[in-house]
Amino acid sequence: MEKLPINDFMWNFYKEQGITFTDSEQATIIWNSDLPKSEILNGLREIFSATTDEALKAQIQKRFDIEAEMERNFTQNDERYFFIFVPDDDDEWESCYFASVDAAVAHGIVHSKETFKILKAPFSDKFGDCHADEDSEKIYIGGEACYTKDGVLLDCECYTEEISISFSHPDPSCYEDAYIPLQSPFEIGDIVRMAGDSRPAIVQVSKEEWLRDLERNSSGVREIPPSYDKTRRTV
Repeated sequence: MEKLPINDFMWNFYKEQGITFTDSEQATIIWNSDLPKSEILNGLREIFSATTDEALKAQIQKRFDIEAEMERNFTQNDERYFFIFVPDDDDEWESCYFASVDAAVAHGIVHSKETFKILKAPFSDKFGDCHADEDSEKIYIGGEACYTKDGVLLDCECYTEEISISFSHPDPSCYEDAYIPLQSPFEIGDIVRMAGDSRPAIVQVSKEEWLRDLERNSSGVREIPPSYDKTRRTV
């Protein structure tokens, strides 16, 4: 990856300040970016190939294993599931149903304009009357995958029958959940533009307050990710 997924303004600010990111921090930025999943994984592969951080390599390999397992779970079918082709425009009337993911993808290659989705869903009569077994905390498998016009898998999300209903807190020692104390080049009163929004905004937090927030977010055990929302307001 030639450049981290950071906008040019901030990228130039970091260069001017001599701020660099470790391999683990680069992985954090890539993983939490809004890039397509395929580009995120390619970026992680580049870091995996170049880094000497063995702990980071183990964490990235775990992510690769998870992604591979999700793909296997999504594509496997023991006749209890069916696959739904969803066209580019999400027109449910144009959706088609298939017994295998290969047949659904083959249909998508012919009938899609750009990318297309394939959904995996269970036959209700194959699982009895309930969606979950309260004793074993099992739910049936399902998922969604996105493909290119040529049928190349871009992203795949699914859950297994044995997924736990319990929730776990983020692990700040892992690049996926790590907190990076990003710096702010702005002073209170600066007029800026919100990401993804053409309207102007006014920065309402001074650099001193920003640094205090960074220190507070960096200390102690966090149960939820820190928020930057209080640093600006649209006008």
